[in-house]
Amino acid sequence: MTAASGERGVGDAAPDFELEGSSGRIRLADYQRSRNVAIFFMREFG
Repeated sequence: MTAASGERGVGDAAPDFELEGSSGRIRLADYQRSRNVAIFFMREFG
């Protein structure tokens, strides 16, 4: 990661973040030891 631009490249670690999920709060750090983590966002229709 370049400090000035904040860009990330292939193989860089993702920054920790926290989201509200359907089963409560979820942190990326909770899955730190997992090999693969897939995250998707659904658009709310309403």
